[in-house]
Amino acid sequence: MSLSTSTITAAIAALSITGVTIRDIDEIPDQVQPRDVPMLYPHPDQFMQGGSGGGEGLSTFGTPMARMWLFNRTFRYVYLHASAGSERGIAPQYTGMSAKVDAILEALITLDVAQVDVRSLSVTGFGIMQDSAGASFFGCLIDITLREKVYP
Repeated sequence: MSLSTSTITAAIAALSITGVTIRDIDEIPDQVQPRDVPMLYPHPDQFMQGGSGGGEGLSTFGTPMARMWLFNRTFRYVYLHASAGSERGIAPQYTGMSAKVDAILEALITLDVAQVDVRSLSVTGFGIMQDSAGASFFGCLIDITLREKVYP
């Protein structure tokens, strides 16, 4: 098994969350239309938040093929819920957004990728966000920290 960002992002994109479109890493939108939301997609500028790895469990002496490595990496996703100004008040947006974000987190907890564990999930505060083209939406960021087991 080797590190595979594309396998992980494909598995996230394949999650089924009612009413939410999930995009893969090769489907990051240049512009989001109001009809496209709610949408979850990899952050265009800050997707890979970094990570670390090291030899674990087995001796670091001997042949490289006998060593196991654990890598912890964080992927950042953008969740856009609705166009800013599409409702008179903020309460309907935050009520609906809370339900969708909860559903996203619950789906991520059950992510099933061989040799990959979800270590932690974090959500930024809800607020007004902009897509790459500058359109304003209610949304938040979701960080997914994963541990990947790798045998060289």
